[in-house]
Amino acid sequence: MKTHSFYILLLAVCISNSACKKFLDVKPLDKLSGNVFWQSRSDVESFTSDQYANLRNKFTSTSFIPATGELRSGYILPTILNNSNSVGEKNIRLVYTQFATNNLKTNTGVLSSTQAWNGLGFDSITKWYEFYSVIQGANILYERVNNGVPGLSGDDKKKYQAEAVFLRCLTYFFMVRLYGDVPYYTKAYQQDPLPREKAVSVINQCIADLKANLDNLPLVYPDPALRAVRATKGAALDLLMNMNMWNAGFDSGNKLKYYQQTADLGSELIGSNVYQLLPLDNFSEVMKGRSSEGIFEFNQSINYESAPNFRAFFGEMMLKYPNKNTGTDNSSSHAYFRADYLLRLYPAGIADKRKDLWFDNSMLSQDGNFQLLKFKGNLASNQSSPEWGLIIFRFAEAILLRAEALAELGGQDVEAIKMLNMIRRRAMAPEYIGIGGQDLKNAIFNERCKELMGEGHLYFDLIRTGRILNPQWTVNPLSADQFARGGWTWPIDVSALYNNPYMKLNEYWQ
Repeated sequence: MKTHSFYILLLAVCISNSACKKFLDVKPLDKLSGNVFWQSRSDVESFTSDQYANLRNKFTSTSFIPATGELRSGYILPTILNNSNSVGEKNIRLVYTQFATNNLKTNTGVLSSTQAWNGLGFDSITKWYEFYSVIQGANILYERVNNGVPGLSGDDKKKYQAEAVFLRCLTYFFMVRLYGDVPYYTKAYQQDPLPREKAVSVINQCIADLKANLDNLPLVYPDPALRAVRATKGAALDLLMNMNMWNAGFDSGNKLKYYQQTADLGSELIGSNVYQLLPLDNFSEVMKGRSSEGIFEFNQSINYESAPNFRAFFGEMMLKYPNKNTGTDNSSSHAYFRADYLLRLYPAGIADKRKDLWFDNSMLSQDGNFQLLKFKGNLASNQSSPEWGLIIFRFAEAILLRAEALAELGGQDVEAIKMLNMIRRRAMAPEYIGIGGQDLKNAIFNERCKELMGEGHLYFDLIRTGRILNPQWTVNPLSADQFARGGWTWPIDVSALYNNPYMKLNEYWQ
């Protein structure tokens, strides 16, 4: 692990330092570690575990999931105290207003170096070298296992290579959703500079790669400690569904193909009988991780870390004492969902157990009294650090994604409604009995908003469905011109230009 840490450091320095003469110029790992590495199955396992850890560290280094998947929707606003005289965390969280207006600028916005929130580290989201570190590691893993490792069986070889492909594809999927077009490569030791490749092409290559390795991943792991935190066939199926649905939003000429693939993949995932919807009364188990509803996630635990980053946990911003530890900052929540948004999702007088369990009587307060109790079970009253699974995919999300694909296909409304009502029955909400077409599509979208609230899907769903252009669905819509110029993306840090004459940054943020 020390050797690998050195490799990662070297890679990071290489990418960010203009003195490095070649694009992603990384020495082969065997030269960094002599001849003692890649000699056993434990070496392969250690290296593989490191790749998961490196990706997890990227996601928890800042408020990554809230910042990228939730805050830019415009429906989350900061708590303002004492006529705007907010202090401490309340002052820092005023940055949520900048997210809500899509102001990622470096002078006054989210990425400003002079504002109180500068220390939250949102600038790290603009830097993609940690993502490429994982991609490089996955490519090395694939090649070294392919070359042969003593003590590795044929089945083990296939499994580790499939894990490498899953990690690479998952990383590219996140990068495409953040930056749009990205350089794509699968060589273990890529040195030549590469231009940014069209995002649709990147995703299609990932889809082909992952499908080719799908059957080499296990359905389940014998060790329950590995449930949902290592790649399985179910995790790969869910990732394939998400990649197809993303491309459907950007490759309209082929969208029916993507919808059909998503529907078929979802049928296979549901038919595997590996996952189940847990009762909402036990939902804290889902959020803590490694539950039978979890498909893929990263775990964070105070049992294994001395000081995990509490701000990376979405629920932290929407809880207060006694659901958080004592302290001036925690006497009120830091943010809230807009009341008009919640009323759209939960109309008055309509039963829904999620409304009863995930909110209290301050649901529409639009101030520091608001709480999203969905995450309550992950923060003990005497802790500020969460015990939670950073959920990437879970069964309810996959069911609703399949419902959406079926509704978009046309002629599949009965099956789409069946999927939708699986989620509604769990929530003890009225089953959908309406017509198909746009009404059904809107109902499924709203159901995703309710079910997946705070899990990092909202903003990306707005983008891929085109609803980010429609004021009916977001309070701060993009114009068609803004969308075309990449107003939905994140800026890319200037370090991406170093020693790469083919590289261009995102136009919208220049």
